[in-house]
Amino acid sequence: MHAIAPPTPRQRRLLEALALGPVSREDADRIAPATNGPHFIGTLRRAYRLALPCERIPCTTIDGDPSWCGLYVPTAADRRSIARILAAFNTEDVA
Repeated sequence: MHAIAPPTPRQRRLLEALALGPVSREDADRIAPATNGPHFIGTLRRAYRLALPCERIPCTTIDGDPSWCGLYVPTAADRRSIARILAAFNTEDVA
Protein backbone atom coordinates (compact mmCIF):
# COMPACT_ATOMS: atom_id res chain seq x y z
CA MET A 1 0.00 0.00 0.00
CA HIS A 2 1.31 3.45 -0.87
CA ALA A 3 1.49 6.36 1.54
CA ILE A 4 -1.03 9.10 0.98
CA ALA A 5 -0.57 12.78 1.51
CA PRO A 6 -2.77 14.59 4.00
CA PRO A 7 -5.66 16.47 2.41
CA THR A 8 -5.34 20.20 1.89
CA PRO A 9 -7.84 22.32 3.83
CA ARG A 10 -10.09 22.54 0.74
CA GLN A 11 -9.86 18.81 0.13
CA ARG A 12 -10.62 18.11 3.79
CA ARG A 13 -13.76 20.27 3.73
CA LEU A 14 -14.95 18.45 0.62
CA LEU A 15 -14.13 15.04 2.10
CA GLU A 16 -16.06 15.90 5.26
CA ALA A 17 -19.08 16.94 3.19
CA LEU A 18 -18.88 13.87 0.95
CA ALA A 19 -18.69 11.64 4.03
CA LEU A 20 -22.22 12.81 4.79
CA GLY A 21 -23.57 12.12 1.31
CA PRO A 22 -23.92 13.62 -2.17
CA VAL A 23 -22.60 17.11 -2.88
CA SER A 24 -23.85 19.26 -5.75
CA ARG A 25 -21.42 20.97 -8.07
CA GLU A 26 -22.54 24.35 -6.73
CA ASP A 27 -22.15 23.20 -3.13
CA ALA A 28 -18.62 21.98 -3.92
CA ASP A 29 -17.77 25.58 -4.88
CA ARG A 30 -19.13 26.89 -1.58
CA ILE A 31 -17.61 24.15 0.58
CA ALA A 32 -14.09 24.44 -0.86
CA PRO A 33 -14.51 27.58 -1.20
CA ALA A 34 -13.48 27.92 -4.80
CA THR A 35 -14.91 28.94 -8.13
CA ASN A 36 -13.94 25.59 -9.64
CA GLY A 37 -15.24 22.88 -7.33
CA PRO A 38 -14.90 20.20 -10.05
CA HIS A 39 -11.13 20.79 -10.09
CA PHE A 40 -10.94 19.95 -6.39
CA ILE A 41 -13.19 16.91 -6.83
CA GLY A 42 -10.67 15.84 -9.49
CA THR A 43 -7.80 16.27 -7.05
CA LEU A 44 -9.63 13.99 -4.60
CA ARG A 45 -10.18 11.38 -7.31
CA ARG A 46 -6.49 11.37 -8.23
CA ALA A 47 -4.93 11.73 -4.78
CA TYR A 48 -7.13 9.19 -3.01
CA ARG A 49 -8.31 6.97 -5.87
CA LEU A 50 -11.95 7.88 -5.34
CA ALA A 51 -14.59 7.33 -8.04
CA LEU A 52 -16.94 10.14 -6.98
CA PRO A 53 -19.27 9.72 -9.95
CA CYS A 54 -21.15 12.81 -11.04
CA GLU A 55 -24.82 12.19 -11.71
CA ARG A 56 -26.72 14.54 -13.96
CA ILE A 57 -30.01 15.49 -12.41
CA PRO A 58 -32.70 17.60 -14.06
CA CYS A 59 -33.10 21.10 -12.70
CA THR A 60 -34.63 24.43 -13.70
CA THR A 61 -32.55 27.55 -14.23
CA ILE A 62 -33.34 30.86 -12.59
CA ASP A 63 -34.99 31.81 -15.90
CA GLY A 64 -37.29 28.80 -15.76
CA ASP A 65 -35.47 26.82 -18.46
CA PRO A 66 -34.91 23.08 -18.05
CA SER A 67 -31.29 22.13 -17.55
CA TRP A 68 -29.03 19.61 -15.82
CA CYS A 69 -27.15 19.91 -12.53
CA GLY A 70 -24.19 17.83 -11.38
CA LEU A 71 -24.34 15.82 -8.15
CA TYR A 72 -21.22 14.06 -6.82
CA VAL A 73 -22.41 10.82 -5.24
CA PRO A 74 -19.77 8.88 -3.33
CA THR A 75 -19.92 5.13 -3.86
CA ALA A 76 -19.97 2.76 -0.88
CA ALA A 77 -16.24 2.16 -1.47
CA ASP A 78 -15.64 5.93 -1.64
CA ARG A 79 -17.40 6.43 1.70
CA ARG A 80 -15.24 3.75 3.35
CA SER A 81 -12.09 5.32 1.89
CA ILE A 82 -13.16 8.82 2.93
CA ALA A 83 -13.76 7.62 6.50
CA ARG A 84 -10.26 6.06 6.58
CA ILE A 85 -8.65 9.21 5.13
CA LEU A 86 -10.36 11.51 7.62
CA ALA A 87 -9.52 9.20 10.53
CA ALA A 88 -5.87 8.94 9.45
CA PHE A 89 -5.47 12.70 9.30
CA ASN A 90 -7.71 13.75 12.18
CA THR A 91 -5.86 16.64 13.76
CA GLU A 92 -8.70 18.20 15.74
CA ASP A 93 -7.73 16.29 18.88
CA VAL A 94 -4.06 17.26 18.61
CA ALA A 95 -3.05 20.28 20.68
